[in-house]
Amino acid sequence: MGQYFKSIYFSDYPSEDSKEKSITLAFNEPEAPYYTKIKELSSEELRELIGIKSYKQLSLFAEKEERSINQVAKRLIKKNLNELSIINPNDVTFANSKSIPFQRWYPFIEGYSPDFVKSLINSYCKKAACIYDPFVGTGTTIFAADRLNIKTVYSEINPLLQFLIQTKIRILKSSLATRKQIADKINQVAEQVIEKAENFEEDKYLKESYSLIFGDSKYFEGSILSQLLCLRSFIDIVKLEDDLLADTIAIAVLAALIPVSFLKKAGDVRFKNESELEKEKVELEIFLPNKLKEIANDILNLEFILKTTPELILSNAKNIDLVNDLRIEAVITSPPYLNGTNYFRNTKLELWFLRYIQFENDLRFFRDQALTSGINDVKKDTSGSNGTDILAKSKLLQDTLVKLHKKSYDQRIPLMVKSYFEEMYAVFSKLREHLPNRAQVLIDIGDSIFANVHIKTDDILIEILAVLEYELKEKKLLRKRRSRNKEILSQTLLVLEFDKSTYKSEKNLSRYVVKRGQKIQVFNLENWEYFKNKLPHQKLPYSKRNWGHPLHSLCSYQGKLKASIAHHLVKTFVPENGCVLDPFSGVGTIPFEAALNGRKSYGFDISIPAYYISAAKVSTHKKNECLNYIHQIAEFIERNGCTKEELNESKHFGFNKTLAEYYEDKTLKEILIARRFLKLNYPKNPSQMLVVSSLLHILHGNRPYALSRRSHPIVPYAPQGEFVYKNLIKNLTNKVERALQVELPLNFIPGKIFNQDSTSIWPQEINNLDAIITSPPFFDSTRFYLANWIRIWFSGWSEKDFKYQINSYIEEKQKKDFAIYESIFRQSRERLKRGGVCVLHLGKSVKCDMAEELKKVSKHWFNIVDLFVESVEHCESHGIRDKGTVTSHQYLVLQ
Repeated sequence: MGQYFKSIYFSDYPSEDSKEKSITLAFNEPEAPYYTKIKELSSEELRELIGIKSYKQLSLFAEKEERSINQVAKRLIKKNLNELSIINPNDVTFANSKSIPFQRWYPFIEGYSPDFVKSLINSYCKKAACIYDPFVGTGTTIFAADRLNIKTVYSEINPLLQFLIQTKIRILKSSLATRKQIADKINQVAEQVIEKAENFEEDKYLKESYSLIFGDSKYFEGSILSQLLCLRSFIDIVKLEDDLLADTIAIAVLAALIPVSFLKKAGDVRFKNESELEKEKVELEIFLPNKLKEIANDILNLEFILKTTPELILSNAKNIDLVNDLRIEAVITSPPYLNGTNYFRNTKLELWFLRYIQFENDLRFFRDQALTSGINDVKKDTSGSNGTDILAKSKLLQDTLVKLHKKSYDQRIPLMVKSYFEEMYAVFSKLREHLPNRAQVLIDIGDSIFANVHIKTDDILIEILAVLEYELKEKKLLRKRRSRNKEILSQTLLVLEFDKSTYKSEKNLSRYVVKRGQKIQVFNLENWEYFKNKLPHQKLPYSKRNWGHPLHSLCSYQGKLKASIAHHLVKTFVPENGCVLDPFSGVGTIPFEAALNGRKSYGFDISIPAYYISAAKVSTHKKNECLNYIHQIAEFIERNGCTKEELNESKHFGFNKTLAEYYEDKTLKEILIARRFLKLNYPKNPSQMLVVSSLLHILHGNRPYALSRRSHPIVPYAPQGEFVYKNLIKNLTNKVERALQVELPLNFIPGKIFNQDSTSIWPQEINNLDAIITSPPFFDSTRFYLANWIRIWFSGWSEKDFKYQINSYIEEKQKKDFAIYESIFRQSRERLKRGGVCVLHLGKSVKCDMAEELKKVSKHWFNIVDLFVESVEHCESHGIRDKGTVTSHQYLVLQ
């Protein structure tokens, strides 16, 4: 039979050699379970567990018991393990996440292990139908609960962790056969990943954002940064054909970022010292292939398939009251500890690589949303801002803050502590709406020390949660740990039960409750009734084809919302000086109308030409910048010729006809060279965006300014007529100068447009919106990417992009499942002010009633205010032969 050994150090052990001041306990095979639980404990933790601090005391106790020291120590360990339910520290801290398959893909030690969660479920809530984790981290709770066939919902503010969870869910939901295919592909990539990536150009946008975010800070050697930028380009190309493979490769790169950098994780992320740089040098060429093979091996050997579908119900648990129809029967969570850790700063490289931060202030936006747990998270004093006097809820918190105000070296510390408990109070207050009577709440929490003041986080939480009808049932010590100044701290499990018998629901008011001193803005129902009854956009002067500001016609575009509709929707739903978002902004009709009418506006569009056009419209321009950019294009055309590859592409690529059939030879060459210039010198400011938008407009049409043979200005129908040379620079300059002559109103407020997929994570600066107004692609509408193919091609797409990029467009995704809108509605709910409104302009056809489908998807986050249906008989064709199969327009109003 095997034996297992564990040493315990005692400073008073009778030995002159400090290395030999310890006793060694021997565990036989039947005692192995006890050994497993204590093998990773420190000597200090073992002395705490035994309850005897010195060797002399232990020796005297053994003598009294007439047993050996080994026997006495083991008996005390067994007794206290059973009585205190001390859990393996590796399970509690997840310190061994680097070695556990699946979890080791991206080790994240802030959390607990799956075994710990399963033990909690089996002990306290194994009959729960739905478990919620408001601070889910990398998803340990949801994956452990799934193994027990329990449904979960979760919240997580950090988009890096959201990305990791969603990728893991997709893998675990896939069949064993699919996993084998993925694993095989990953192994193939691993063989030559660096060599393959080096065949790609650096991602210039990511390189630019690195400078914008980090300034002069140097986190990588120049060659390593270049490799990472090439890997980003490589992953983007892989994503065109295999989305899951690309995301899995991205996880491997994320895992490599800190090891191959000048940084290291030691509590918080910090720079390595000279010794560490030498000893801990990691080669990307070695680390990345090994990590990919490790991931492939784990995928191949995962024997279970996810039984449930965990749902990201909201990113921010502070907003949990905004959700409808949710019953949570148990809560299991480990909130951020009040320990000063800057969770977003610690993941800034990963957030950068995933493009979740692109500007210097983006980290600040994230920290403002997160639970205040570090000094850098502290905002101005918000005393009573949520309507709660937190000090009245806990005498212990009052006393702690008094001590902190006296002793703190930084006055942000007491404010941080106060804010932490205010926000925890708010989360668990709002959570009550979704809890049935006697719901179990399990919280893994640790205490803290700041300025030598002990902050008993667990006991303070117990006091403030008692006010919210959470009754403490158990308080269990999980482990002892050391603070930075070597003070002993505890990690504790709080077991609470919600008593709903005394709780008064505020369900009908919750989404309208605002911070004290703020006014709630709810849209004017009278204005909406006027819109429905009068249909002002169908009346003169709004019904004229050319109604609206001239810049609405900056560039023709298929599927553009009528400017007069946008105008009246903005007037109806966005208050004066308010803020609006259009997540499907197209060429910016809604954001531009908002800007023209003194409203702050934002927009997203996945199409690059639509992004350029929108950004140009919602901005002001400088004539000298426009003319300088045109001059650069002209010089580039003058100095360069076409490559064989460009000419060959023009002769073979096209939809209605090939590109070469649209243009006279010299004109075609100018267009090809201008396209190359754009790829090398993409527009970086509104003036340059205006130039590119103007160039996109003149690419085809039936007017003299058009560079093509006679076609159509919106859809590039097969060209007709003679091949006549058209000077690109001359026609472009004329178009830009006409646009610059147009004046904007005095109350014009510049907006901001983002080139992104609206189903992905939204930029953090977009918040506190009064309204979201949008017209997503109709279910069976003309495909925008084909109707605008020449303009999209000119903006950088290749033939391969037209084959694979289309899969990322919502008009393709929604044909498979309208659930693709879930992330849009979830983020809409969180980014709107309380009382804000979401308005969708939709198309109903014989094949699909979009409003009915989206009502089902939105029900978790919104209530239906109204659904108005408008005939499409008044709509013009604008010379387009195929108007689609839409039978009516729908206005779905949600709040």
